Amino acid sequence: MDPSRAVAVTNQYDDELLIRIDNSLREHPSDNTCRQAEPPLTARGTKFEPFDVPFRPPTVRPLPNTPLALFEAFVPLSLVETWVEWTNKKPFSRFEAPSRHSRRLQWTPTTSSEVYLWLAILIYMGLHRERRIQDHWKTFNLCTQRPSHAIGRFMTYDRFHILFRNIRLFDPEAPLSSEFDRVNEWSNHIQQASLSLYQPGSLIAVDECMIRYTGRSREITKVPNKPIPVGYKVWVVAQRGYYLSWIWHLPKKAMGPVAGPIRRKKAGNKDSIYLNPTQSVVPALTSLLPEQPYHVFLDNLFSSPSLFLALRQRGIGATGTARTNCGIDKTLTQHKAADAKGQLGWQWGTLKSVPTPDNLVNQLAWKDNALVLMLSTVHTGEELEQRIRRRPNSLTKPQQRAIKREFGDQPIKELPVPTVTAEHNDHMSAVDVGDQLRSYLGFDHSIRRGGWKAVAFGFLLDTALINTYLLQLRGSPNWAVFQSQVSWRQQLIDELFEKHATDGSSRKRYKTGNDALPISEHNWVRRRSSSRCILSGLPIGSIEISQPEIQPATGAFSTYD
Repeated sequence: MDPSRAVAVTNQYDDELLIRIDNSLREHPSDNTCRQAEPPLTARGTKFEPFDVPFRPPTVRPLPNTPLALFEAFVPLSLVETWVEWTNKKPFSRFEAPSRHSRRLQWTPTTSSEVYLWLAILIYMGLHRERRIQDHWKTFNLCTQRPSHAIGRFMTYDRFHILFRNIRLFDPEAPLSSEFDRVNEWSNHIQQASLSLYQPGSLIAVDECMIRYTGRSREITKVPNKPIPVGYKVWVVAQRGYYLSWIWHLPKKAMGPVAGPIRRKKAGNKDSIYLNPTQSVVPALTSLLPEQPYHVFLDNLFSSPSLFLALRQRGIGATGTARTNCGIDKTLTQHKAADAKGQLGWQWGTLKSVPTPDNLVNQLAWKDNALVLMLSTVHTGEELEQRIRRRPNSLTKPQQRAIKREFGDQPIKELPVPTVTAEHNDHMSAVDVGDQLRSYLGFDHSIRRGGWKAVAFGFLLDTALINTYLLQLRGSPNWAVFQSQVSWRQQLIDELFEKHATDGSSRKRYKTGNDALPISEHNWVRRRSSSRCILSGLPIGSIEISQPEIQPATGAFSTYD
């Protein structure tokens, strides 16, 4: 064994937990995401002692008086004013002289109202998508049919573009070690706001999510099986799509994103619990939540008896699917291997449980479409629920004989299902639900320069919008509840424009500055330059007369008074 792999470090969120990498294998050589590589257990306990986690529903605390005030709780004026100060202090990252036609020559200091308008335009682009950003500023004419977007009344494309390039969410003179340091202030504020307005229930889930980014960055991660295969990875704890807290993934950090100071393992200390870098994220995330009992659901990337024991010692129950190399009971791993060959012979619904030697973690095997291995510190395996199940479309594999016999010719059947699997299926998707909501209406244009912008406007802004939407949907706001994300985002756009258009608009299209002023009261000014009609393309004042073609007589006549 490599001696460096035996070095243990502390978890910076929990000094009593140690991190090692000799009990795991990396998924990719350039990424510290690890999967367990532990030998199966041969010893067994006598009787499992379940950990009691009383059910506690989530509650939404009193919300601000208006939709815009709720959004501003996640993007407050004080924070935006700080962005404005940093942006105006050093708007450009390069110091060479600009070219003759560079947009840098058009730069003028920005304001907080203009930044709010700019954010409203970003939200608008998610609702009204175009293939190119500049297409939102194109107008229609007789020869080109396209939608006209009202955002051009408030900000030119050049101004939007230069703000997108030069806005600073961080102090440009502060030392930065990663792309995430540039957005940490806003990220921390969103997490605080999310927890201040929402009291989490007892059932939570931890999983990974991805932020699309295809440019160059040391923090880039590749996950081929994800809908977003390349980008930044984030470890998230969530509940029903509501993101409670998260930790950035640092693929180049050898001992993982939550590793603290190095501490070598003490000889003969058998009570210490060692987790791999990926497992260590779970207790770190739960420590960021309000202190109360939780039941956390995990997938087989995290699950192992050692992790579940560590969570139980900290007052947190856990349930998750398991791999054969996570340190689970040896007999169950043998059953799994036999099932893959179609040699197990169990009837559908058969469940067997084996406690760990200390009786604190339950190891389960349940025969479904295939043999499912699970770990839990909460469920005994004897609890059952009635669920409606659909017959799988394909039943050709050897391990599917049991479910084929159970369904027979019935396409749908109500069956008793262990509560441990039913609850896991219900609540494990909490992070995926948030991912799904984020994928619908976010800023959909590729960002290839400045990875922190992908994090800020492809994750943080969307998280703020989704969390505010869910808060008003599940809470008791002072306004009529918006049932869809589209109507919620449109309301925020309208209120942002209404509040900040007067002070924040960088485009003055009307000399009067008043769109509602009657034409009879307009102050006509000679512009000393010719213009063309938008509809016809002709210069203003010119008249084009077209002679109608004379049609041959058909015997039908019309008279006009």
